[in-house]
Order: sequence, then C-alpha cells, then structure tokens
Amino acid sequence: MKKSATWVSVAVAAALLAGCGGTDEPATNASSDNPLNAMLPESVRNAGRLNVGNSPVYPPMSYLPEGTEDREKRQGFDVDLARAIGEKLGVTVTFVTQEYEQYIPSLATGRIDLVQSAMQDLESRRDTVDFVDYYTTGPQLFTRADRAGQFPTEADVCGHKVAVDSGDTGYRAALTEFNTRVCAAAGKPPVQELTTNGTADALLQLQQGRADVSIRGAESIRYVTKEQEPGKYALIGKPIAEIPVGIGVSKKETQLRDAVAAALKALIEDGTYAKIGEKWGLSDILRPAVTVNGQPAA
Repeated sequence: MKKSATWVSVAVAAALLAGCGGTDEPATNASSDNPLNAMLPESVRNAGRLNVGNSPVYPPMSYLPEGTEDREKRQGFDVDLARAIGEKLGVTVTFVTQEYEQYIPSLATGRIDLVQSAMQDLESRRDTVDFVDYYTTGPQLFTRADRAGQFPTEADVCGHKVAVDSGDTGYRAALTEFNTRVCAAAGKPPVQELTTNGTADALLQLQQGRADVSIRGAESIRYVTKEQEPGKYALIGKPIAEIPVGIGVSKKETQLRDAVAAALKALIEDGTYAKIGEKWGLSDILRPAVTVNGQPAA
C-alpha cells in the first residue's frame, strides 16, 4: 500500500521522503546462544544490522513528533515493532526512508533488507516480495465533519466522489468491490473515484469540496480524528474490507523471511507484540498468529 504524507503538508512530505534516515538500536542479543540470530543469513549476522525501509508519514504507524523533521526521532507502532524484532534477532535496526515506490526495487537490489512501512500484502506484489503479516488494515471511508450528516452509512457514499491515492492499489480494489457488493446490490450508482497524488492531495480535495469522501486505513484515520485533528473528520460506517499488512522481504531471501517470522512469533508469545499494539491503540487490528503471504507460517 502506498503511504504518502498524511497529516503533514505536501512540502514537508517531500522533505521527509527524500534521501535516507536511520536510527540504530543496540543489539542486545547477538550471541552464539541466540537461536533466532543463528537463523539469519550469514551476511546479516556479520553486518549485525538490518536496513528497514520506513516512511515516517503515516501516524500512528510511523511519523515524526510535531515540530521536528528529524527522521531519527520517528515514532509509532511500526518503529517500535521493528526495533523489537531487531532485538530478538540480536541485530541493530537502521531505518531507511525513500520514495514509497522505491522500496520494492530496493529489496531486489539489496539496498534494504526489509520494508516495514504499512505495506499491504497484495497478490500483485507476491511475485517478487514475501510478506510476514503483522496487522490487518481496513479501508475506512470518511468525510469532513461538517458533512457527516450526508453519509450516515457506507451505502450513502454510492454515487459520490471518493478521493483515493492513485498508487493505493489495495484501496482502489476495495472500492471496485464495494461498487459491486454495496452500490449495485442496492440499485445505486457506483462511487466516482477521484484519483490523487498521495494522501495530502486527497485531503486537500476533500477539504476544498472537489471530493465528497476519502478513504484511508482505519488505523490511521481513527488516530487522526481522536488524537491529532479532533472535530475535523468523521468516519462513515465500518471499514469496507480487510487487508493484511506485512513486513516485505525479497522473494530470494527466504532465510531472512523465516527469521523475521520466528522473531515476530516470539514477540507474540512473550506478550511484547500485544503491549506495543496496546500502546498505540491498535489492539483490535493485531493478528492472532504469524502468517506469511496470508498463510500460516511454517
């Protein structure tokens, strides 16, 4: 899933997405008696670090505290979980920020080892990427608070303009399915997609009235409406689909994939995963067990 700048200006987003940024956390468990460390590819063990693609522009998964553009101060669920995985594996974690479209090519070239940036686990991506799934997103329709009365249910969106990021493949597919399952079944016209260049643009279209509704991951828009901009937006009904979100690993790096899956399993079993989810108000979207490409991990 493409994650562009959300609740920051387009100018700030461009600055955030340029170049690389990193934060190293101490490896506290890198020893010969750490079986998870032993699972890692030799190249990663020798380097003692994982380069993790992550864009800090999608609260509460990864974002910068208000008033700073220092990417080393990024925070959020993805950030905490990536560091916890690194600690289990006994390696440091360095975050690398790129344009979102570059993450999968960077996996292929080895510039980064993992992508942990709220990337949807989609069939269309599985030819080149394996996903260790770590939460479930729900595409959530929302509108401006002053228009909430026009959309008491999801079905009331039918026939209206919905701003959606042009690169957000999973959500656009969810809207297509919504047209068939909800709008056509009710004898209503389909939603009209207004494709935009990122989330900041989608919000601008909504704010200026060129779009009636927009769509965003429930995990993010819920956080914004409660914590960041209360009273500005209103949710419409419930999420229209469920989509797994995964840690992306190159298809060629099966050993690394299995090590990450084992580390996540250990975090689930010792309660760390649940604690991180609770910290960020995301307990309801956590997954009960580790899956890889939507299937139970070996």
